[in-house]
Amino acid sequence: MNQAADYLLLQSLCQDLDEVENQVAELNAERESLRAQLSEVVERLGGKATVQGFGSLQIASPSVVATYDRKGLEQLVQELMQAGNTPLAEAIQEHRKESMRVGGLRVVREKA
Repeated sequence: MNQAADYLLLQSLCQDLDEVENQVAELNAERESLRAQLSEVVERLGGKATVQGFGSLQIASPSVVATYDRKGLEQLVQELMQAGNTPLAEAIQEHRKESMRVGGLRVVREKA
């Protein structure tokens, strides 16, 4: 294929992707509406319910989740190393975990 044909194909595929993403957005909005209605009914039933052939539904209590700023911790480890507090820096670094992310297409949409 030549470059002009590739750009025509790319434009067509982007239009298809746009249509699919719009459909997904509509479905997500419908899903959230249904979940809100389900929550109201389950709340009236005492926060728990079972629906034969579907499964169980339960209202989860709010909770607090703690996270740590990765860049802040890395900076702290650097500062501890520079200050000569190597054992503490190494103890923190022992708990550092790395994982690979699969590479792939990145799409950055134009702002409307």
